[in-house]
Amino acid sequence: MNKKTVLLGILCLGILATSNFTLATETLVIEGSNTVYPIANLAAARFQEIKTDITVTVGGAGSGAGIAALINGQCDIADASRYPKESEILESNSSDVDLIVHTIAKDGIVIIVHPDNPIAQLSQQQITDIYNGTITAWSDLGISLTLDGIKVLERDENSGTHDYFNEAFLAKQEVNSSNLYAYGQYASTSQLFEVVATEINAIGYGGLGYVDETIKAVRVDDGTGTFIAPSVATVKDGSYPISRPLYMITDGEPAGLVKEFIDFVMSYEGQSIVYYTGYIPVGEYTEDYNPTEGLPTSLGFIAIPLAIGITALAIRNKKKNEE
Repeated sequence: MNKKTVLLGILCLGILATSNFTLATETLVIEGSNTVYPIANLAAARFQEIKTDITVTVGGAGSGAGIAALINGQCDIADASRYPKESEILESNSSDVDLIVHTIAKDGIVIIVHPDNPIAQLSQQQITDIYNGTITAWSDLGISLTLDGIKVLERDENSGTHDYFNEAFLAKQEVNSSNLYAYGQYASTSQLFEVVATEINAIGYGGLGYVDETIKAVRVDDGTGTFIAPSVATVKDGSYPISRPLYMITDGEPAGLVKEFIDFVMSYEGQSIVYYTGYIPVGEYTEDYNPTEGLPTSLGFIAIPLAIGITALAIRNKKKNEE
């Protein structure tokens, strides 16, 4: 063992000794929706600050993956951006799992393009025509770009947002990539948004909470010829036409630590986290919530990077949604 390894070990022991570190006695596993992930992740960080003897892990593999994990006993809470499918309900019944759905927030589905794309609005029919391959060039919409062919991006089949979008715009059919100029499918919203931010001819979709200054969210018509910009306010008042509930799903009525976490998410602070991360609360909340206030140091070096990273994401999202 070299000196560097010994010194690193001593340093880690010193940090642990001075951070009032408490070993976890209970664990809570949350898996599912990539859309719900920012809410669940920040709520988990704050929940662990309150209950320092627990560990909460949060995954964002997709709504379908989360519900499957709950049915298979691999997680305690499944996050979902859609209601369980009939096939999932049948599977849960055969596994003696009782899927109980808790609505924890609302979300708007945003249609996004590159910031340098001059298009400002799309009708719902135009969105359908882009995704089914009827419209394959920006010039078909009167838009002049250095790269005319439209690159169509979507979420993968594990995504509840994928299912919601296909139901709303494609009559529950899948995108046929052979009809498109160019195509991409992504496991996470952040990956999809990153491609739109760098490729001028791309179009995609995702949850409102992921919107930031690197992409542009276009206005969408409400069916009466009025085009509505996506925002917390327009989703809350129902004027934005593409919105849906967000869920946390449990096996049976929640009890113990699962109930405590669900109750926290639905509490005043939990719903303030919903607003802070760019989504729409369904309960009482404050717009002045600051997750960095009162953060104790009991988790030491483990909690600080997590809190900083989550807070940076939330600040970026909230800034864009307030514009």
